[in-house]
Amino acid sequence: MPKSRPLVRNPLFVFVPPIVLLALGFSLISQPGAFAPQHELVAQAINERRANQQPAQILPLAKFHQTRLATNQGGSDFVLVNKQRPLQPLNYKPVNLREIKSSKQLDNSRGLELSDQAATALERLATEMSAAGAGKLFVNSALRSFDYQQDLFKSKTAQYGLAGALIRSAKAGHSEHQTGLAVDVSVPAQGCAIMQCFGDTVGGKWLAANSWKFGFIIRYEEDTTSTTGYTYEPWHLRFVGLQLATEYSKSGMKTLEDFWGYPAAEFYLEEIDSSTSN
Repeated sequence: MPKSRPLVRNPLFVFVPPIVLLALGFSLISQPGAFAPQHELVAQAINERRANQQPAQILPLAKFHQTRLATNQGGSDFVLVNKQRPLQPLNYKPVNLREIKSSKQLDNSRGLELSDQAATALERLATEMSAAGAGKLFVNSALRSFDYQQDLFKSKTAQYGLAGALIRSAKAGHSEHQTGLAVDVSVPAQGCAIMQCFGDTVGGKWLAANSWKFGFIIRYEEDTTSTTGYTYEPWHLRFVGLQLATEYSKSGMKTLEDFWGYPAAEFYLEEIDSSTSN
């Protein structure tokens, strides 16, 4: 019986068909307008989408709901603290504190602290203030702990009586100083340290006109007691960040309560409850 011969494939049947198919594919792709309808549809859709797009509207910060929510957070530069909006928790303490650096333009010989971003902004502000010939800044008060503020309010009550203390100092847990974002300043060479007449000094006027450029606002302006609950304090700077300070300055508003659309907070809620119950 003869031996079977192994099946031998003709090379033409192995290689020629793929080559023919490949050549045919190239010829189709290279034809003018190949796949043009699909490409045109995609391009048309893109152009229509672009044509229908409206220009982005940049709204004031107060219009953004999510941004406004940050006014409830102690760790936010936007936090709003007043007599009716206490910090949560009451004994809140910021975590990013550092000592304000003293320099030829800034005297922090008491070694007081602020949140890092506020301290950096204050150092820059003092440099520019000095360069403008408006005086050397002195840090009178910065971060105050819950316990410190509690003792301070007691001291003010003993000095001015309860009614007087309520418009001069905050109860513990209700003070901006507890956030690490507020600082009381003066220019000793010009007098009126921590007095309303500071607003009439060269330094006080410069701060009122320029502090927003560094992310600060004068928190308690003249004739705003019925909203903020505090008398005029031209020495009290509150860091809110450059973006918010810029928007705030442009708005022409005088209180954060008005800017964010919150009710006036002239009195503590317990004061209101007490007066209505009587």
